[in-house]
Amino acid sequence: MDQPRTHSHGPSHGHTHGSKGGDGVIGWAVVVNLALTVAQVVGGYAADSTALIADGIHNLSDALALALAFGARRLAQRAATPDWSFGWGRAEIVAAFVNYLALIAVSVWLAVEAFGRLADPPQVAGGLVVGLAGFALVVDLATAALVWRASRDSTNIRAAFLHNLADAGVSAAVILGGALIWAFGWNLADPILTLAISAVILWHIATEIGPVFRMLMLATPPGSDPGAVLSDLHAVSGVRAAHHLHLWQIDEKRTAASVHLVVDADDPFAVTRAARDMLARRHHVAHSTIEIEPSERRTDDRDQDLPVSRTDG
Repeated sequence: MDQPRTHSHGPSHGHTHGSKGGDGVIGWAVVVNLALTVAQVVGGYAADSTALIADGIHNLSDALALALAFGARRLAQRAATPDWSFGWGRAEIVAAFVNYLALIAVSVWLAVEAFGRLADPPQVAGGLVVGLAGFALVVDLATAALVWRASRDSTNIRAAFLHNLADAGVSAAVILGGALIWAFGWNLADPILTLAISAVILWHIATEIGPVFRMLMLATPPGSDPGAVLSDLHAVSGVRAAHHLHLWQIDEKRTAASVHLVVDADDPFAVTRAARDMLARRHHVAHSTIEIEPSERRTDDRDQDLPVSRTDG
Protein backbone atom coordinates (compact mmCIF):
# COMPACT_ATOMS: atom_id res chain seq x y z
CA MET A 1 0.00 0.00 0.00
CA ASP A 2 1.37 3.41 -0.95
CA GLN A 3 2.14 5.67 1.97
CA PRO A 4 0.78 9.21 1.75
CA ARG A 5 3.37 11.93 2.20
CA THR A 6 2.53 15.34 3.46
CA HIS A 7 5.00 18.18 3.05
CA SER A 8 4.16 20.51 5.87
CA HIS A 9 5.58 23.96 6.36
CA GLY A 10 5.37 25.91 9.56
CA PRO A 11 4.22 29.48 9.93
CA SER A 12 7.55 30.95 8.85
CA HIS A 13 7.58 29.42 5.37
CA GLY A 14 8.59 32.63 3.63
CA HIS A 15 12.14 32.98 2.39
CA THR A 16 12.57 36.72 2.78
CA HIS A 17 14.36 37.73 5.93
CA GLY A 18 15.60 41.01 7.30
CA SER A 19 15.18 44.47 5.88
CA LYS A 20 17.22 46.90 3.87
CA GLY A 21 17.58 49.15 6.89
CA GLY A 22 21.20 49.54 7.86
CA ASP A 23 22.58 47.95 4.67
CA GLY A 24 24.21 51.22 3.60
CA VAL A 25 25.91 51.58 6.98
CA ILE A 26 27.19 48.01 6.84
CA GLY A 27 28.44 48.54 3.29
CA TRP A 28 30.45 51.58 4.36
CA ALA A 29 31.84 49.66 7.33
CA VAL A 30 33.05 46.93 4.96
CA VAL A 31 34.72 49.45 2.64
CA VAL A 32 36.45 51.24 5.54
CA ASN A 33 37.74 47.99 7.05
CA LEU A 34 39.04 46.74 3.69
CA ALA A 35 40.85 50.06 3.17
CA LEU A 36 42.30 49.77 6.67
CA THR A 37 43.50 46.23 5.94
CA VAL A 38 45.34 47.41 2.82
CA ALA A 39 46.90 50.33 4.72
CA GLN A 40 48.07 48.10 7.58
CA VAL A 41 49.48 45.36 5.35
CA VAL A 42 51.33 47.85 3.12
CA GLY A 43 52.47 49.79 6.19
CA GLY A 44 53.55 46.57 7.88
CA TYR A 45 55.80 45.67 4.98
CA ALA A 46 57.21 49.21 4.91
CA ALA A 47 57.87 49.13 8.68
CA ASP A 48 59.00 45.48 8.59
CA SER A 49 56.40 44.72 11.28
CA THR A 50 54.63 41.35 11.23
CA ALA A 51 52.50 42.51 14.19
CA LEU A 52 51.04 45.31 12.06
CA ILE A 53 50.40 42.87 9.20
CA ALA A 54 48.73 40.48 11.65
CA ASP A 55 46.52 43.30 12.93
CA GLY A 56 45.60 44.05 9.31
CA ILE A 57 44.66 40.42 8.74
CA HIS A 58 42.55 40.54 11.90
CA ASN A 59 40.76 43.59 10.49
CA LEU A 60 40.28 41.66 7.25
CA SER A 61 38.46 38.94 9.19
CA ASP A 62 36.03 41.56 10.47
CA ALA A 63 35.58 43.04 7.01
CA LEU A 64 34.79 39.57 5.67
CA ALA A 65 32.35 38.93 8.51
CA LEU A 66 30.58 42.21 7.76
CA ALA A 67 30.62 41.51 4.01
CA LEU A 68 29.07 38.09 4.61
CA ALA A 69 26.38 39.60 6.82
CA PHE A 70 25.75 42.31 4.22
CA GLY A 71 25.65 39.81 1.35
CA ALA A 72 23.37 37.46 3.27
CA ARG A 73 20.88 40.27 3.94
CA ARG A 74 20.83 41.07 0.22
CA LEU A 75 20.63 37.48 -0.99
CA ALA A 76 17.94 36.61 1.55
CA GLN A 77 15.65 39.10 -0.19
CA ARG A 78 15.72 37.03 -3.39
CA ALA A 79 12.62 34.91 -3.82
CA ALA A 80 12.90 31.14 -3.92
CA THR A 81 12.57 29.46 -7.33
CA PRO A 82 11.83 25.88 -8.41
CA ASP A 83 15.57 25.36 -8.94
CA TRP A 84 16.52 27.14 -5.69
CA SER A 85 13.61 26.09 -3.51
CA PHE A 86 15.28 27.12 -0.23
CA GLY A 87 16.56 30.44 -1.56
CA TRP A 88 20.13 31.67 -1.08
CA GLY A 89 20.48 31.48 2.69
CA ARG A 90 23.22 28.83 2.62
CA ALA A 91 25.51 30.94 0.41
CA GLU A 92 26.64 32.71 3.58
CA ILE A 93 27.54 29.40 5.20
CA VAL A 94 29.69 28.25 2.28
CA ALA A 95 31.44 31.62 2.01
CA ALA A 96 32.05 31.74 5.77
CA PHE A 97 33.65 28.28 5.75
CA VAL A 98 35.95 29.19 2.84
CA ASN A 99 36.95 32.45 4.54
CA TYR A 100 37.69 30.67 7.81
CA LEU A 101 39.96 28.20 6.03
CA ALA A 102 41.79 31.07 4.32
CA LEU A 103 42.23 32.91 7.63
CA ILE A 104 43.61 29.75 9.26
CA ALA A 105 46.23 29.48 6.51
CA VAL A 106 47.20 33.15 6.85
CA SER A 107 47.39 32.94 10.65
CA VAL A 108 49.64 29.90 10.52
CA TRP A 109 51.89 31.67 7.99
CA LEU A 110 52.14 34.72 10.27
CA ALA A 111 53.01 32.51 13.25
CA VAL A 112 55.76 30.76 11.28
CA GLU A 113 57.18 34.15 10.25
CA ALA A 114 57.08 35.34 13.86
CA PHE A 115 58.90 32.25 15.14
CA GLY A 116 61.64 32.90 12.60
CA ARG A 117 62.04 36.46 13.91
CA LEU A 118 62.28 35.51 17.58
CA ALA A 119 65.94 34.50 17.31
CA ASP A 120 66.93 37.56 15.24
CA PRO A 121 64.27 40.29 15.44
CA PRO A 122 64.70 42.85 12.63
CA GLN A 123 64.67 46.61 13.06
CA VAL A 124 61.07 47.83 13.09
CA ALA A 125 59.88 51.37 12.38
CA GLY A 126 58.09 51.81 15.71
CA GLY A 127 56.72 55.27 14.90
CA LEU A 128 54.96 54.05 11.74
CA VAL A 129 53.57 51.07 13.64
CA VAL A 130 52.15 53.31 16.37
CA GLY A 131 50.63 55.70 13.82
CA LEU A 132 48.88 53.02 11.73
CA ALA A 133 47.77 51.03 14.78
CA GLY A 134 46.34 54.22 16.30
CA PHE A 135 44.43 54.87 13.07
CA ALA A 136 43.20 51.26 13.17
CA LEU A 137 41.98 51.73 16.73
CA VAL A 138 39.91 54.75 15.68
CA VAL A 139 38.46 52.86 12.69
CA ASP A 140 37.62 49.79 14.82
CA LEU A 141 35.72 51.89 17.34
CA ALA A 142 33.99 53.88 14.58
CA THR A 143 32.95 50.66 12.80
CA ALA A 144 31.58 49.21 16.02
CA ALA A 145 29.56 52.40 16.50
CA LEU A 146 28.25 52.22 12.89
CA VAL A 147 26.97 48.64 13.15
CA TRP A 148 25.82 48.77 16.78
CA ARG A 149 22.19 49.52 15.90
CA ALA A 150 22.02 46.83 13.20
CA SER A 151 23.65 44.32 15.56
CA ARG A 152 20.64 44.36 17.87
CA ASP A 153 18.49 42.32 15.44
CA SER A 154 21.07 40.19 13.60
CA THR A 155 23.28 37.52 15.11
CA ASN A 156 25.72 37.71 12.20
CA ILE A 157 26.17 41.46 12.50
CA ARG A 158 26.31 41.20 16.30
CA ALA A 159 29.24 38.78 15.96
CA ALA A 160 30.96 41.21 13.60
CA PHE A 161 30.30 44.02 16.09
CA LEU A 162 31.97 42.03 18.87
CA HIS A 163 34.89 41.26 16.56
CA ASN A 164 35.39 44.97 15.99
CA LEU A 165 35.57 45.56 19.72
CA ALA A 166 38.12 42.74 19.98
CA ASP A 167 40.07 44.31 17.12
CA ALA A 168 40.20 47.57 19.05
CA GLY A 169 41.92 45.69 21.87
CA VAL A 170 44.38 44.09 19.44
CA SER A 171 45.17 47.50 17.90
CA ALA A 172 45.80 48.89 21.38
CA ALA A 173 48.27 46.04 21.98
CA VAL A 174 50.06 46.81 18.70
CA ILE A 175 50.29 50.48 19.75
CA LEU A 176 51.92 49.36 22.98
CA GLY A 177 54.38 47.14 21.09
CA GLY A 178 55.23 49.93 18.65
CA ALA A 179 55.78 52.33 21.53
CA LEU A 180 58.17 49.85 23.21
CA ILE A 181 60.14 49.54 19.97
CA TRP A 182 60.13 53.29 19.40
CA ALA A 183 61.14 54.21 22.97
CA PHE A 184 63.44 51.34 23.98
CA GLY A 185 64.36 49.58 20.74
CA TRP A 186 62.80 46.33 22.00
CA ASN A 187 62.25 44.76 18.55
CA LEU A 188 61.38 41.41 20.14
CA ALA A 189 57.95 42.87 20.98
CA ASP A 190 56.93 42.65 17.30
CA PRO A 191 57.18 38.86 16.80
CA ILE A 192 55.75 38.23 20.28
CA LEU A 193 52.71 40.36 19.45
CA THR A 194 52.41 38.63 16.08
CA LEU A 195 52.18 35.24 17.79
CA ALA A 196 49.59 36.61 20.23
CA ILE A 197 47.44 38.07 17.43
CA SER A 198 47.67 34.83 15.41
CA ALA A 199 46.52 32.94 18.49
CA VAL A 200 43.58 35.34 18.93
CA ILE A 201 42.52 34.89 15.28
CA LEU A 202 42.73 31.10 15.53
CA TRP A 203 40.79 31.17 18.81
CA HIS A 204 38.00 33.21 17.18
CA ILE A 205 37.88 30.79 14.25
CA ALA A 206 37.84 27.76 16.56
CA THR A 207 34.80 29.14 18.40
CA GLU A 208 32.90 29.95 15.19
CA ILE A 209 33.78 27.34 12.58
CA GLY A 210 32.02 24.54 14.46
CA PRO A 211 28.44 25.75 13.89
CA VAL A 212 29.25 26.53 10.24
CA PHE A 213 30.66 23.03 9.73
CA ARG A 214 27.62 21.49 11.42
CA MET A 215 25.29 23.33 9.04
CA LEU A 216 27.31 22.20 6.01
CA MET A 217 27.19 18.60 7.25
CA LEU A 218 23.41 18.80 7.93
CA ALA A 219 23.98 17.96 11.59
CA THR A 220 21.34 18.41 14.26
CA PRO A 221 21.09 22.12 15.19
CA PRO A 222 22.92 23.07 18.40
CA GLY A 223 20.61 22.91 21.39
CA SER A 224 18.18 20.53 19.70
CA ASP A 225 17.06 17.35 21.45
CA PRO A 226 15.94 14.69 18.96
CA GLY A 227 14.67 12.52 21.81
CA ALA A 228 12.43 15.33 23.05
CA VAL A 229 11.17 15.95 19.50
CA LEU A 230 10.22 12.29 19.08
CA SER A 231 8.58 12.28 22.50
CA ASP A 232 6.52 15.37 21.66
CA LEU A 233 5.51 13.88 18.31
CA HIS A 234 4.44 10.67 20.02
CA ALA A 235 2.29 12.75 22.37
CA VAL A 236 0.30 14.23 19.47
CA SER A 237 -3.21 12.81 19.45
CA GLY A 238 -3.54 10.03 16.88
CA VAL A 239 0.20 9.29 16.67
CA ARG A 240 1.09 5.75 17.67
CA ALA A 241 4.84 6.01 17.00
CA ALA A 242 7.42 8.33 15.44
CA HIS A 243 10.68 7.25 13.83
CA HIS A 244 13.22 8.08 11.08
CA LEU A 245 13.60 11.65 12.41
CA HIS A 246 16.08 13.97 10.72
CA LEU A 247 16.79 17.50 11.95
CA TRP A 248 19.05 19.94 10.13
CA GLN A 249 19.57 23.65 9.54
CA ILE A 250 18.75 25.21 6.18
CA ASP A 251 20.64 28.30 7.26
CA GLU A 252 21.34 30.19 10.48
CA LYS A 253 17.67 31.03 11.13
CA ARG A 254 15.72 28.11 9.65
CA THR A 255 15.53 24.54 10.93
CA ALA A 256 14.02 21.68 8.92
CA ALA A 257 12.81 18.21 9.87
CA SER A 258 11.59 15.02 8.24
CA VAL A 259 9.93 12.21 10.15
CA HIS A 260 7.74 9.13 9.75
CA LEU A 261 4.61 9.00 11.87
CA VAL A 262 2.67 5.80 12.55
CA VAL A 263 -0.92 7.06 12.70
CA ASP A 264 -3.93 5.30 14.12
CA ALA A 265 -6.65 7.85 13.34
CA ASP A 266 -9.51 8.38 10.90
CA ASP A 267 -8.07 11.67 9.64
CA PRO A 268 -4.28 11.34 9.21
CA PHE A 269 -4.01 14.81 7.69
CA ALA A 270 -5.43 16.39 10.84
CA VAL A 271 -2.72 14.55 12.77
CA THR A 272 -0.12 15.89 10.34
CA ARG A 273 -1.32 19.45 10.83
CA ALA A 274 -1.16 19.05 14.62
CA ALA A 275 2.34 17.58 14.41
CA ARG A 276 3.47 20.39 12.10
CA ASP A 277 2.10 23.07 14.41
CA MET A 278 3.76 21.45 17.43
CA LEU A 279 7.15 21.30 15.66
CA ALA A 280 6.93 24.97 14.71
CA ARG A 281 5.72 26.12 18.13
CA ARG A 282 7.86 24.04 20.49
CA HIS A 283 10.97 23.30 18.43
CA HIS A 284 11.07 26.23 15.96
CA VAL A 285 11.07 23.95 12.92
CA ALA A 286 10.16 26.14 9.94
CA HIS A 287 10.00 23.32 7.37
CA SER A 288 8.74 19.82 8.12
CA THR A 289 8.18 16.84 5.83
CA ILE A 290 5.98 14.21 7.45
CA GLU A 291 5.38 10.76 6.04
CA ILE A 292 2.32 8.95 7.32
CA GLU A 293 2.32 5.19 7.90
CA PRO A 294 -0.67 3.08 8.89
CA SER A 295 -0.23 1.30 12.21
CA GLU A 296 -0.01 -2.22 10.74
CA ARG A 297 2.94 -1.21 8.49
CA ARG A 298 5.11 -0.26 11.48
CA THR A 299 5.18 -3.88 12.63
CA ASP A 300 6.59 -4.89 9.23
CA ASP A 301 9.29 -2.20 9.53
CA ARG A 302 10.35 -3.49 12.93
CA ASP A 303 10.58 -7.03 11.56
CA GLN A 304 12.76 -5.83 8.68
CA ASP A 305 15.08 -3.99 11.08
CA LEU A 306 15.74 -7.15 13.17
CA PRO A 307 18.72 -9.37 12.27
CA VAL A 308 17.68 -12.51 10.43
CA SER A 309 18.88 -15.87 11.82
CA ARG A 310 18.79 -18.97 9.67
CA THR A 311 19.00 -22.62 10.63
CA ASP A 312 20.22 -24.97 7.93
CA GLY A 313 19.12 -28.52 7.76
